[in-house]
Amino acid sequence: MTVVLGLTVDLNGGFLNSWSKARPLNLLQPLGIININEDQAEQLVQENSLLLTGSAGLIKQLGWVDLSSDNMAQNMIGSQIQVLAYTGLQEKSQEYGNEDPSKTEANNPVSQDFGRDGIETADPVDTTIFNGKTICLYCTHSAETYIPDSGQARVDGQRGLINSVAQKIEQELKAKGIDAQYINTIHDFPDYNSSYTNSRATVKKLLQDNNNIMALLDIHRDSIPGASTAPTIEIKGKKSARILIVVGTDERKPHPNWKKNFRFAQNLYVQGEKMYPGLIKGITTKAGTYNQEFHSSALLLEFGSDYNTLEEANYAARLFTEVLIQVLKEDF
Repeated sequence: MTVVLGLTVDLNGGFLNSWSKARPLNLLQPLGIININEDQAEQLVQENSLLLTGSAGLIKQLGWVDLSSDNMAQNMIGSQIQVLAYTGLQEKSQEYGNEDPSKTEANNPVSQDFGRDGIETADPVDTTIFNGKTICLYCTHSAETYIPDSGQARVDGQRGLINSVAQKIEQELKAKGIDAQYINTIHDFPDYNSSYTNSRATVKKLLQDNNNIMALLDIHRDSIPGASTAPTIEIKGKKSARILIVVGTDERKPHPNWKKNFRFAQNLYVQGEKMYPGLIKGITTKAGTYNQEFHSSALLLEFGSDYNTLEEANYAARLFTEVLIQVLKEDF
């Protein structure tokens, strides 16, 4: 199978100067022969490149991001073109999720190993500003797990290790004095196709019971078709899984405020680059709403892929928690 890749850049507005600093000629190295299967080719065509278009004024929103920083331009391009994850073009591979953000899943009984890792934390935040507010976490695809620990990609009818990652975030938030609530309801069994219908009911009940929710996070892990390993990044001498942020749009159903979710995702990405460059590999938009229409700070987060280890995913969760707190404090 032959795939022809074309790269276009909108040079309107203030984006030209930023892009010129990124030295694009360094990015367009010869790719050589790229072998991909039919599923990968289909997903490559399906993926959009919202971050690199000039539509909807998004380039103006991104114009202040310094593309001259190390790997920033490569990260933006690579995170939009899934096939680049397999070419060696980037030292830090970037891949997008499936049309269903967790098409292939893994499962295993939940591990409760949440030991401290001794890594230096970010500057402390006065968390009393969050008094009365809470962060809610849940897993639409409860059966997802990590193959190195579980020996399989999903454990239908059980809580896979992705629940441990959600619990890790809850634990880290509480340790910093922030109220957090992880909902352990199984949403993807017995009918996997009803996963989002079931988690939607959970979200509605959460918002009905509590009007002080400041973030609503659906925790997943990705799956890269054809891959047998998962990208990691070393942060402070320790391997971490990488995080993909998924934002739902209004393509399939009304979702008039989806750009608020997108801006929240942008803020997390930019703060992540400041604190732990490469931890958040990018932002992708999908045609579904993924329950994000109910809250302006609701996101779907993919912590690594099925071939990451739980230890790598939990470390990513700990680092992400620090990024999240820094972003949320800006609203107070």
